[in-house]
Amino acid sequence: MIPILSQLLCDNESLFEYERYWGTSRQVSIGQVQRRLIALERQNAPLKHDSYYEGLAKNALAAYRDLPDLIGGIPYDLAKEYLISVNHELYVKADRFTEWMELIKQFPPLLLISAFFADKFTSALQKDRRKMMEFANCFLKQFKHTVQLLPYIPAFNYIMEKEGGLNDLHLHLNGTTETDVLWNLLLRSPYKMTKDYQDAYESKAAVRKLSEQIISDFTPLRLYERMKQAADLRGRLITQIAISNGLIKEEEIIKREKDYSSPVRLRNLWGDFGGMSETGMMIDELLFCLCVMSEMRNYHDTKVAGMFHHYLLIKGMVHRFVVMQRLQVGFPQFQLLTENSFRWHIEEFYEKRFLQLAGCNFCTKLALIEGRFSPKNSSVENSLLVSRIRRGFEEAKRKSEFLKDTDLRLIAHFIKRPEKTFEKKFNIRSRFLRKELKRKAIALAVFLKESPDNKQYVVGVDAAASEFDAGPEVFAQTYRFLRNQGVKHFTFHAGEDFSHLVSGLRTIVEAVIFLDLWPGDRLGHCTAIGISPDLWIRRIGKICYLPQGEWLDDLVFVWKLIRESKHEGLQHLVLPLESEIAEYSYKVYGKYYLPYLLSKAWEYRQYDPFLLLEKGDMRYDSWYSNYSYEQYNDIQTEFGKSGIKPIIEAYHASTNGRKYLGDTVNSRKNYDEVIEIETDKLFSSDVLGIIQLLILEYLAKKEIVIEALPTSNLCISHYQHLKEYHLEKWLEVDEEKRLLPSVVLGSDDPGIFMTNIYNEYALVYMHLETCNCSASRKMEKILNLHSNSNIYKFCKDDKR
Repeated sequence: MIPILSQLLCDNESLFEYERYWGTSRQVSIGQVQRRLIALERQNAPLKHDSYYEGLAKNALAAYRDLPDLIGGIPYDLAKEYLISVNHELYVKADRFTEWMELIKQFPPLLLISAFFADKFTSALQKDRRKMMEFANCFLKQFKHTVQLLPYIPAFNYIMEKEGGLNDLHLHLNGTTETDVLWNLLLRSPYKMTKDYQDAYESKAAVRKLSEQIISDFTPLRLYERMKQAADLRGRLITQIAISNGLIKEEEIIKREKDYSSPVRLRNLWGDFGGMSETGMMIDELLFCLCVMSEMRNYHDTKVAGMFHHYLLIKGMVHRFVVMQRLQVGFPQFQLLTENSFRWHIEEFYEKRFLQLAGCNFCTKLALIEGRFSPKNSSVENSLLVSRIRRGFEEAKRKSEFLKDTDLRLIAHFIKRPEKTFEKKFNIRSRFLRKELKRKAIALAVFLKESPDNKQYVVGVDAAASEFDAGPEVFAQTYRFLRNQGVKHFTFHAGEDFSHLVSGLRTIVEAVIFLDLWPGDRLGHCTAIGISPDLWIRRIGKICYLPQGEWLDDLVFVWKLIRESKHEGLQHLVLPLESEIAEYSYKVYGKYYLPYLLSKAWEYRQYDPFLLLEKGDMRYDSWYSNYSYEQYNDIQTEFGKSGIKPIIEAYHASTNGRKYLGDTVNSRKNYDEVIEIETDKLFSSDVLGIIQLLILEYLAKKEIVIEALPTSNLCISHYQHLKEYHLEKWLEVDEEKRLLPSVVLGSDDPGIFMTNIYNEYALVYMHLETCNCSASRKMEKILNLHSNSNIYKFCKDDKR
């Protein structure tokens, strides 16, 4: 990514200065902007010598003589660096694609696309409506629904066309909308968007946290003021363009202002372009940017450049609220973006999202979309939601030739959430979430029985959100109940983010055991069994922090794995592990429990604690219909006789403490107490690598499929470069004979990560190139991934 230039829209200081000058004739100077761009670049690597940044500035910024040059020139130079036109279709240069994916985290791509066509967009063209229409139809129709560009890889494109479309097997419908689509709604409905933001801002600390990270002194009122200013700036710029090109007389402008008429819009000047404005907000914005760039080129008007810069800075700010940035690392940072309200209003409806996913290029053709939605509290609400999704999909199919052969399947994803402080005062971990899941699962089951037409669309179940908030055990009874109710397919987000690598590895195995996953079921992300242990240790540092109860669980998990696998490379750990387990068993539970008992108690987390500890009679509760009465009795008998009951009771105790063996032991507080440990204490990178391979083999034998999500994984986990990504480890690129699970691809949250399923395949293609794969090998691996997606997609007529 080109240093300094990519910072243009991240300049909060210039935004503040424009706001201070609002209503005056004062302007921000080019010198001020250049100085601030250097300061922003310095924040990325503050330990570099100042001479580097001064030299970089002279090298990168010297060509821009004034503000119009800078504001028009930077997008233009970036566009020419990264983009290429082939047969009137715009692509990203293949060798710059990974850099482009980083760039558009900071730059909404529409501005760069506009800049690419600036040479073709002349003043003469602006004065002729017919020529404007021809220009739009020739160069811009590709961007009617999306501005997400594809890399130009001819061989890859040929195969994608031949295969008849890709399958996106992991896509959250909420979080799909692109910034450039969202921006137009913000301009049109600032009050509605601000009201939504105010509701979120006042009720969610995460929303306030994100705003404090992005820009200082940001409130709902400041959002409203900035969006009103952006709309005003847009109107003023269009007015200036109209006057310069003789498209409107100044007297008419004065009359409009006197009559309080709406501001001049592009359609007031040229009308609609060949029906594009039916869903052509993107076309409208592209033409607006082109008109302003042409104005700056022709007249070098500093005032116009300042207004456009101000407008773009507001848009850049919005972009950072809805797209995960390079300096945001970890799932909690990603979750901040999902909590804010910017997408709420536009994502009440689905048509535009499906049109965006389809694009306007044969390469983006989709064979199957597995869209994920959050189930509701009642069957009626589920029916309304699924019907709305289906209706949006059918409307999109009627409008896009690229969706005519596309199938839609829906996955109900339940949401992990952390326990609130008051909830921990009750026995049973995640007590309230478990009850909420029960309510929603029953509502989903009723909906599927009552709506056979919708049942063919809802084909699977997932659980998403932060692994720090709730583990697989919380969802165990929900999964068993729904499988018993006829749901055939299950997946689960596991091993995506973790305090310690072993914690992530344990979560993956817990998901398989506790959720009773079957062959053909899937796990999402699984970064923990992919990432290089050496890389993880380097990135996390010498020290890591995690709850001491979680560390105890990790120790017990590895002890059990060693006993069962009998792997020679791990035997030296048995005695140190048993010593460490004894220490932390006492610290957490107040007693030195044997590793065997702790391991047995860990396995028992797959059973519903309400059934074990509160002795509900399962015969009269359909929630437990997956158990026969004999199975239930066997579980209870083993629970009572095995010696694990005190451990389970202590694990599920409340934070109020309890009397235990005559002593007051607050096992819950002890478990949750965060400790500091050496990152490679007990577990060297070699040991962690062996554990990863054992779990990969375990998944392969169970026929559990991994959903790999390259862009999402690169953003959330510890990677800094595509070469560091782990997918080649799962694809047998190094030709080592290992038993490996099958892998499929998904796009996760296309709007938040600025991607689509085609670009996910393209990233894998580029990743394999960094692993020195030959062209034929790369295509073989890509075709295998696509074949896997056909084999392991969740189908309505599955016979399992």
